[in-house]
Amino acid sequence: MAIVPMTYGHHVPIISDKVDLPILNVMNKDATLNEETDLAVTKEPHSLRVPRSQRGGEPLAEKALLAVEKGELTIIPERFEKRTNIKDWCISRQLWWGKRIPVWYIVGKDCEEEYIVAKSAEEALMKARDKYGNALWPFSTPGWPDESAEDFKRFYPTTMLEIGMVMMGTEFTGTVPFSYVYLHGLIRDSQGRKMSKTLGNVIDPIDTIKEFGTDALRFTLALGTAGQDLNLSTERLTANTAFTNKLWYAGKFVLQVLPNRDNVS
Repeated sequence: MAIVPMTYGHHVPIISDKVDLPILNVMNKDATLNEETDLAVTKEPHSLRVPRSQRGGEPLAEKALLAVEKGELTIIPERFEKRTNIKDWCISRQLWWGKRIPVWYIVGKDCEEEYIVAKSAEEALMKARDKYGNALWPFSTPGWPDESAEDFKRFYPTTMLEIGMVMMGTEFTGTVPFSYVYLHGLIRDSQGRKMSKTLGNVIDPIDTIKEFGTDALRFTLALGTAGQDLNLSTERLTANTAFTNKLWYAGKFVLQVLPNRDNVS
């Protein structure tokens, strides 16, 4: 006989055709052993050890969903508010400390807690201005954990952000970090692929403006539906260049035939 694990008894030409043997499935669909084959020798209980991060365990997503249900947070476009299958934020991405040398230290801060890793002093300065992870940004930059700081009381919570960094702010401050979330789509290439240097399909907006004009590029991007990705192609830009040119000439004609301000009673 031919024993074929993990195939659910599917036809395997390499075995069944060349050897001409019957196929026995030793595994059930729920990953248990198929005892009907009479091939099992012993059956013993086994405790599975599932590792967990020491930073996990907090139900962050539930609080964010509750803020939407209560109307404390509005998502634009509206259809995205119906999504409930969000996952807890990855805490491991929000480390507050830096990495290995070369290291720059912040004056007036504890060197063991506050330092910047960079290739140059200029890069270190830029990193110091944008030190924390984006989920911490809405409340860490105004001075948190000092909630009595003037900037924190003045600028937190804010009004709108384009990405949903709700979980961390709600967890650590007890307040929704902003009232509106605007979700916009990606600008993709003509084949619907995400632009990347590896694929070589990146469209430089400066070069696009030089070839097609600013109005054509703006009009093309404005045609996209809110929250939906937009496939950008030279064909679409060419067509919209012709349209914006006609629109410009039409506007110029209207302005020419309009009466002068001095002649309007």
